[in-house]
Amino acid sequence: MARKSKKQSRGEAIVTKTVRTLEVPHPTTDLVTEKKVITTEPEIEIRKPATLAQALREPAVAVVKNKTRVKSTVQKRRVA
Repeated sequence: MARKSKKQSRGEAIVTKTVRTLEVPHPTTDLVTEKKVITTEPEIEIRKPATLAQALREPAVAVVKNKTRVKSTVQKRRVA
């Protein structure tokens, strides 16, 4: 018996390559903004006499003092 010839298939092989892209981080800077708000509020202080003899002669006195408050707000933001 004669041998059968082997037919070679001419199919083309499809080769796919996976491409990885690496993300290069961009340089970032932190932008810090600081705001200071100065407020002046009145504060009432009651001054009492120091001794019993002064308390019998002098009444307590209310004194208004200006009290200064500094309030600072800090905001951080990333800038690329």
